[in-house]
Amino acid sequence: MNYTKLSVFSTLAFILISCAGTSPSISDVAKSSENQNNKQGQKQEVSVEKFTIQEPESPMVGVNVFEPYMIKRGDILTRIALNEYGNASMWREIYAWNKEIIGDNPDKIYPYNFLSLKRKVSEAKNCDINYFQYEIQPGDTAWNLAQRVYGDELAWVVIYMDNSELISSNNGILQPGTFFKMRKNLDPCS
Repeated sequence: MNYTKLSVFSTLAFILISCAGTSPSISDVAKSSENQNNKQGQKQEVSVEKFTIQEPESPMVGVNVFEPYMIKRGDILTRIALNEYGNASMWREIYAWNKEIIGDNPDKIYPYNFLSLKRKVSEAKNCDINYFQYEIQPGDTAWNLAQRVYGDELAWVVIYMDNSELISSNNGILQPGTFFKMRKNLDPCS
């Protein structure tokens, strides 16, 4: 209540000073207070109108991502570095990125296992895996199935990775009549 009286008093004093000797009526004071409230309301409306929604930023061009690389027969880290980056000495970086997978000896990498290679987002390949169903026949082994379907018996590793739960549930035996997922493309990134 005291604040209201003080506000009215300061508004009256302002009007008295600005009117230079004329005495304002009560309606003039009320209009002056109402005008000040309207101006504040208008200021708030204007600030709301200035609000804009920012579009999300697109990823920076220099951002790097890791992409899977399927090890081929005969690959060594220096050859991978030379083929993928044009610099054989980058084998150290590849090893550092994949030390948990490779282990303590960088000379021991195995075909059809995967490494992670760093790429710029703009250079990354689409690595979607597409499958087809294959019904296991009597006499099929992962080894001869890999040779027949993929052209290399060492690709049995891929068959195992893609069907590990099913193979484990059958105690490692390929049961005739069971359906396996087989890749349409052995290396999804090629």
